[in-house]
Amino acid sequence: MINTNRDVYTEMQKNHLTNDLTEIEIRTLRKFSEVVQYEQGDYIMNEGESSQFLYLIEAGNVFLYKNDSEVGKKHLISTLSPGEVFGDRALFEQAGQQQQSAISQGVTSIMKINIAMLFAANHYKDLQATLLNKVAFQLSSELNKKNVHFIARKSEEKKTYQALGVLTISLLTVLSIYTLLLISLTQLVEFIGVSTYVDVSLIVGFALMMGIIMKKSGYSFEEFGVTTKHWKKHSKEAILLTSPILLFFFILKWALITFIPAFSHIPLFNLEATFEDIGFSYPMFAFSVIIYILFSIVQEFIARAGLQSALYKFLPNTKRKVLISIVVSNLLFAMAHSHINIWFALTAFIPGLFWGWMFARQRSIVGVSISHMMIGIWVLFILGFTQFVM
Repeated sequence: MINTNRDVYTEMQKNHLTNDLTEIEIRTLRKFSEVVQYEQGDYIMNEGESSQFLYLIEAGNVFLYKNDSEVGKKHLISTLSPGEVFGDRALFEQAGQQQQSAISQGVTSIMKINIAMLFAANHYKDLQATLLNKVAFQLSSELNKKNVHFIARKSEEKKTYQALGVLTISLLTVLSIYTLLLISLTQLVEFIGVSTYVDVSLIVGFALMMGIIMKKSGYSFEEFGVTTKHWKKHSKEAILLTSPILLFFFILKWALITFIPAFSHIPLFNLEATFEDIGFSYPMFAFSVIIYILFSIVQEFIARAGLQSALYKFLPNTKRKVLISIVVSNLLFAMAHSHINIWFALTAFIPGLFWGWMFARQRSIVGVSISHMMIGIWVLFILGFTQFVM
């Protein structure tokens, strides 16, 4: 704490609480006032000490704390900024004690008015009444602002809980139905010979469910990441971040067919691998790639904009919030591939972690959709990794 040499009279002329006082009132009030500078972490007032001063914040910020003697901790009540007043208990209860502690946040300049001395003098009644009215009016205005903020926050919390309820019920319903049908779906895939029809049906169903959840949530689609804002930047970044992964799979495929005799007959680039069951043709190849591109967007809409965004928005604010939303959303999405086989579900989960990280970074499905297309087309349709996972 440093008592400054700043002219209190000049400071009072600039302060909104005292600038319209008469010159005589300002000069009188100056006798009971001083401007003090506090450093980071300095205690300005302590809970339990006598109420003597009224504090006007000139510069900096102040944290108000309430001590909890039972657990030995202090709880943050509010953060005050320049122009705000605290210590007002001294005005209304001269013999009382401070109910809160005030701590400087950074370098803070405070005007201290010794209310105890001012109100002890009977010949300053007019100034006392004026000061009481001004402080009461300011406190009333601040209370109204806090009430508005409180109502807005409660409204936002209510909207969040309602959206969370819709998400939870929808997910539990879909997961229950999927679990009940899992054996039937597996048998259907074995009977048909390919999982494409089942996959498409599930993806379309999940996408419709996510669209309904987003629409009923009260939040905009943009808040869920369904936006093309900054699409050029996100596209370039996605290509840059995805390129090393494409190189990794290229080297992995080369290593597998070079060093493992069982795979030595497999070509490095194998466009026909994905079509072994139905027969390869270039028109079918082009059609499949186009369908894959479209469904890459749909899958990212489900996994990232739907599941990950919803989990991130509704989870409590913790350091692991992003990580939890990424992992859980990918587990849920990978589970939807378990009717094919566990290895395919695993291959859906692992790259999903990368796309989840990218989505958390960009907050848009543009970048992750492009990355999904690049990795999927390269790994499945060009390198032919389906021979290793199917």
